[in-house]
Amino acid sequence: MDLAYFPFFADIEGKKWLIAGGGEVACRKVRDLIPYGAVIQVVSPCLSQGLLDMEQRSVYGDALSVARRVFEDSDVEDADFVIAATSDTALNSHISSLCRIKQIPVNVVDVKEECSFIFPSIVRDDPVVVGISTGGMSPVIARYLKARIREAIPEGLGALTARLGGYREQVKALFPHSPAVRSAVFYELAQEGLEHGCCLTDTQAETIINRKREQEHE
Repeated sequence: MDLAYFPFFADIEGKKWLIAGGGEVACRKVRDLIPYGAVIQVVSPCLSQGLLDMEQRSVYGDALSVARRVFEDSDVEDADFVIAATSDTALNSHISSLCRIKQIPVNVVDVKEECSFIFPSIVRDDPVVVGISTGGMSPVIARYLKARIREAIPEGLGALTARLGGYREQVKALFPHSPAVRSAVFYELAQEGLEHGCCLTDTQAETIINRKREQEHE
């Protein structure tokens, strides 16, 4: 049995991504990566309409560049990550081999055996991000899980999570030597927010925090 891919979240802000291919798959990868600060170069003699539109939008600035030509081996030299998404399976395989020799992480679209990393199916409500993977075994199951998770995540969960993050330093300062107490405070804050439609006011938060402080001094 093949070992499963280990899931981890990486900081890719400023990392250089090379995408070989200019079709709809390449376009989707650009859309997925841009929000995370990736610096992307697309190399392809032809571009989908979606990529043409993205190339013309100045909003992406230096985050997206396009070279309208065939792939060259030297394209991978400065890349931190490579995606092979051309319509030529032999070329994709060549890119994979090239990257493996140079120890550059590579993803070959729809060919698990030639990937050193794969993309999860993502459910996102910033800062909450859920990644789902079946190890390339069953995209149908991944889509099923993605739909179920979307249904389970209440509206406003991302905003509530961000608010909870805003109390981290205050709670750490108030309970510097009590990790169990800090955990209990955040649990109560989260419960309060979830029970009120993912809304947590400063008044509600201060009430919970002050009550916990009083309990600690009893």
